[in-house]
Formats: sequence, C-alpha cells, structure tokens
Amino acid sequence: MITTLIKDYEFETIIGLLEFERIRSQKVRINVEFQSSDFIDYVEVINFIESIYNEHKFKTVENSLEVCSKSLKDKFGSLTLLKMEILKIEILDNALVGARFESKY
Repeated sequence: MITTLIKDYEFETIIGLLEFERIRSQKVRINVEFQSSDFIDYVEVINFIESIYNEHKFKTVENSLEVCSKSLKDKFGSLTLLKMEILKIEILDNALVGARFESKY
C-alpha cells in the first residue's frame, strides 16, 4: 500500500485560546499522511484542510484535528489510514508546539 505525504504545508489561520490568537492570524504547519483504496488528489486535500481551518477558527489544536480528520473521512470515504499533525510555528521563539492525530479506518 502506498502512503501519500503532505509535508510542511504552511498557511495562516486563527487558532488559539489567548486573546491575541483570536484576533491575529498565525502561521501553522500541517503534515499529513494517508492511505486510500482510491486515488485522492493531494492538492484537493490541502485546499480542503485550509478551508476547514479558515471556516472554523479553532480554539485548540486538538479540537482542530478532531474536526478536520472527521471532515476528511466524510469527504474522502476511501481513506483507510490518516495521520495528521498541526504545529504552531510562531507562538514560541525556540520551539514548535502542536498535536498529532492518527486513525485507521
């Protein structure tokens, strides 16, 4: 089985609990691995993920992964494996922080 990779995709979104995070977009980095029984266009996956983040303006990275992974499985029903990671790359000067989700279907 082939695993499709999306590595180090960066975009800006509203995400976080702190007041300044609710007002100003910050840069995040997304890494995704997936397997599917059918062809899935990775560009379509990238655009779909970014649209979810822009629509929801999440308060936590954990909640963002829960919603995004469910939405990805709903849209791309042939997914058999999904691993997704989101990193906030501007919140700390000396570290990347974030969360990871993994599911087999």
